[in-house]
Amino acid sequence: MTTLGIMSVLMVLFTGAILQVFKTTSAADALSEAQRELSNAFQRFDRELRYASWIGDPGTVGNRQYVEFAGPVPTTCYQLRLKPGTDGLGVLQMVTWTLGTPPAASATGQTIASQIDLTTGVAPFTKQGYGAKPYASASASPGGAIVGGDFTSVFQRLRVQLTTKVAAGDAQIDTTFTALNTSNQTLATNGCSEGRPTT
Repeated sequence: MTTLGIMSVLMVLFTGAILQVFKTTSAADALSEAQRELSNAFQRFDRELRYASWIGDPGTVGNRQYVEFAGPVPTTCYQLRLKPGTDGLGVLQMVTWTLGTPPAASATGQTIASQIDLTTGVAPFTKQGYGAKPYASASASPGGAIVGGDFTSVFQRLRVQLTTKVAAGDAQIDTTFTALNTSNQTLATNGCSEGRPTT
């Protein structure tokens, strides 16, 4: 009986340890997947936004956040949108269309990343227009000078700030993409804004 009791205690401890290993591994896998999705999103944005010929003003319609941009061929339009889900999380989607044939408001976009935390209070998309001074309030360096404070953008730029939230922790992307096919001649309006729903 004593041996049986000892074996039962050891089995309970062993089973608990195995379950904890599986739980930890599963949480680490979820965080790794979230980081992989954001890494893929970065690579996708780097390809698409780097050669954009126009970036729209980000905005919100209903409970979805949007930003549109035109590709290097101005007749190709793109839209990034955050579609809310449950528990304060959402899905980042990309929609592509040819100028003049906007997608229906209910059109499903290609999922770029999921588990996006919508409760951070940080704007996911921020446009910096031609002539913007995004670092004018940069903190002073140890020598007292403000480093980069006089930087003036000669292109349109889009800052993307996203955080994915999983049980094991958060993964983040905070990068500004420069649209190299823009200039001071880029118009403020573009036909690609047709892709954003009005309600």
